Amino acid sequence: MAKKSYSVRPAHIGARAWGLAAGMSLRQLAGQLTSIDPGRYLQLAGEDIALAVARGEIGGTGLVGGRLRELQEIAVANGHPPLLVKDDGRRGFHRVAPFPLYCFDMGVVRRAHAEAAADAGVAGVTLVRVTCDYSFAQNQGRTQEGGLIACPRFMSEVTRASAEGLLGTGRIAVVLKHMGPYQYTAGPDYTALPIERVEFLETVLPRYDGGWEAGAQGAMMSFVALNGVPAHADPFLRDIVKAKAGPGAIIESDYDGIYELYGGFGYAASPKEAALRAFVEGGVHIDLCSLLFLRFLPELVAEGRIEEAALRVRAAEMLEIKDRVGVLDHPFAGTGPGRALVEGPAEGYRALARASVVLLRPKAPDPAVLPIPAEARVCVLGPLADQDPEDWIGAYSSHANQHLELVRTPLAGIRGRWPGAGYARGCDYEAGAEEELAAAEAAAAGATHVVLFLGERHKWSGESAALADPRLPEVQRRLVEQVRRASPAAKLVVFVTAGRALHIPAEVEENADAIFWTAHLGTFAGEAIADVLAGASDPTARLSHGLPIADGITSGLDTRQARGDRPPVPVVAGSAERRQRHHWCAYYLGLGARWPSAYWFGEGYSYTSFALSDWALDGRRLAAEGGRPLTASVRVTNTGARAGTETVHLYYQDMVCEERVPRLIERLGHRQVTLAPGESATVAFTVTAEMLAKYGRDVAAGPRVWPDRDPAENPDRLFLVQHEGQALEAIERFGEASCVLAFELVAGG
Repeated sequence: MAKKSYSVRPAHIGARAWGLAAGMSLRQLAGQLTSIDPGRYLQLAGEDIALAVARGEIGGTGLVGGRLRELQEIAVANGHPPLLVKDDGRRGFHRVAPFPLYCFDMGVVRRAHAEAAADAGVAGVTLVRVTCDYSFAQNQGRTQEGGLIACPRFMSEVTRASAEGLLGTGRIAVVLKHMGPYQYTAGPDYTALPIERVEFLETVLPRYDGGWEAGAQGAMMSFVALNGVPAHADPFLRDIVKAKAGPGAIIESDYDGIYELYGGFGYAASPKEAALRAFVEGGVHIDLCSLLFLRFLPELVAEGRIEEAALRVRAAEMLEIKDRVGVLDHPFAGTGPGRALVEGPAEGYRALARASVVLLRPKAPDPAVLPIPAEARVCVLGPLADQDPEDWIGAYSSHANQHLELVRTPLAGIRGRWPGAGYARGCDYEAGAEEELAAAEAAAAGATHVVLFLGERHKWSGESAALADPRLPEVQRRLVEQVRRASPAAKLVVFVTAGRALHIPAEVEENADAIFWTAHLGTFAGEAIADVLAGASDPTARLSHGLPIADGITSGLDTRQARGDRPPVPVVAGSAERRQRHHWCAYYLGLGARWPSAYWFGEGYSYTSFALSDWALDGRRLAAEGGRPLTASVRVTNTGARAGTETVHLYYQDMVCEERVPRLIERLGHRQVTLAPGESATVAFTVTAEMLAKYGRDVAAGPRVWPDRDPAENPDRLFLVQHEGQALEAIERFGEASCVLAFELVAGG
């Protein structure tokens, strides 16, 4: 078919990209929508990818290391646009920052992602994917990928800061993933619970908003279906991405996701129909690793089932992205000597690692335990102390597993501050021998501080790594008990590290003098841990999810929790004796617990202490339309002997909603304040009616504010607290708790 030029250029496409697309054959246009790695291309096409690049049939690839220069040279020599190189490198590429994130300082998050962007440029990566998913079931293997952030608003803040950091150089494009109800399941990966569209709009979609507002160029689709429609062929999701990301929004398929419309879902009758439906109904720009666009789009145009103009516009939109990030002018960026990959600044990575170490015990400062003094006799134990550096970079760490020599393990970091620190592994991750346990006891003898590193290794999290029964292994629990018995005078400091929200068992709770929870802290894990233990860095991290009260229980209170319809009094004979004070306690009776969390969203402590006082609200009424916002404030005082940073959270409880059962509690935001000993500061939040909007029965009408018909009788509530558990406690004793601020939500005036 002859090449054809189009005179009407869409406003969002520049003249350069439009001109390049006008000179391409149909197969080359489809090639601009094709992204595939060399190994996968060889598997599917039976030839080396270099031949396809020479024909102009490949538009993008992954981080292919040594072959990148070769492929870019082939593309340029044959007069074709260079390749767009994509990677899941939000944490970095050859050095990585921590994930999940427990840092509530968005400036630190932004700085670490700016360093990741700089490393991307050196690596040749020009498109980075930022994951916004949240898995509410702790058995899911992919919990770590989205950052394990339970609150949609906080996920949006993190996504915004991440995207701003990555986009700041102007040399990186960002897409958000995975669009759809991904990881909303209690089963294995790639399965989904059937959720209402309203729940998707209120609890899934807001996680992406900050990224789009920061300038993210599009989204990657998920492997699951919403309301029975696979994401890769869902006009509803397609239109959301276009509305959020603006003209030219890029939609990327997940790996082989277009083929799965046929081979997985049975939603298309053939691979050719899968390509058609993904292009037309899904609006997909990037066929990732199936080659179906390259195989079938030219045929579909020839048959009149796809307009040639539509294919040309789609390809021009991809070329426009290449032009904006500089690929067309600098095709060989990132193809230089490999050592340059690891020589840039890394203070952002280090700061984020330090800000992701969560102190859970002691709640009150105890100088006899922490920080550890320079003259202390320190012993380091546990399988995560030094056994495998990859366990500290975790899953979804790009190419950092090829640069493990850069990783500072906890043992290395601690010996940097306490050179004489002893070490014994004590046990493997799941197995142990008596001689190893005995060696650990011997190593700990005479130590003033014993630091144990327990938890999950990197292989236990990640894609296709769901666990039927996630828990801290028995041998690691036994190690804690035996070391405590052998060294009763030593201060026992236990770190638990996991890619999911594990229960911290009784063996740790009852024997440890201090407990830390950490993410997989990345390349600079050991330095960050040593800085916190030594007191060079105050623990500022806070949990971004709850930790469950027992093995096998889904992590703490979920943001989806709605109010229930059972009376708040015991209704089963004998239930009072089993501590059932409210209906939803029935599941936790044997555990003696009121709520599912042992530790709460926002919980974490410092080497100093803080007190909240003087809760205030500057008005009694918030109008749904035309009224001024309310300001909620609280005074924060550093009551300890050291400087420190406290995080204050604002929660909201909607008491009456006529069209939908309101959620039990909703988090609206947070503020941080750094104070010297004895210093105080007032922390204030602005509360607008729009922040309280929700969907009613008519989803098409969008979210709105629902004024109470009798607000004086049912005032809504705000809670200014240090963590979620305090807000739930205040719900139970409303009228007694000073952190509760009541206001009337009215129609107007």
